[in-house]
Amino acid sequence: MSAHSTTTVTTTGHSLGAAISLLDALYLSVQVPSATVNFIGYGLPRVGNQAFANLMDSKFPNLVHINNKEDIVPIVPGMLLGYVHPSGEKHILDSNAWVACPGQDNTSTECSTGDVPTIFSGDVDDHFGPYDGIDIGC
Repeated sequence: MSAHSTTTVTTTGHSLGAAISLLDALYLSVQVPSATVNFIGYGLPRVGNQAFANLMDSKFPNLVHINNKEDIVPIVPGMLLGYVHPSGEKHILDSNAWVACPGQDNTSTECSTGDVPTIFSGDVDDHFGPYDGIDIGC
């Protein structure tokens, strides 16, 4: 960071990479407390429990995780197992409009948790994008 005269780090990833990136953001915020750490994730699965989600909300008030249409990955692992998303979801609707979803696991039908109540009502193809015109493709 000193070699590039910066105090800001942004971690990002897609799917499992987003989950790892979220953990990296937390690690960096603890290990390099002088840094401003940001996170932007795409197709983020749930990573931790309620305490973890609350911790992420307190450490990263500007955290962003972007979910595409009826992608099933953001609703796994299930909330019945105790997993909870942190706040900061931006959901891309079928119309390609973006909606900010306040709070953790917002149940509005305009947000992932409400739009895709089960893996059977989702579409795995939506996991690959496009995210604002960018097709992740795998």
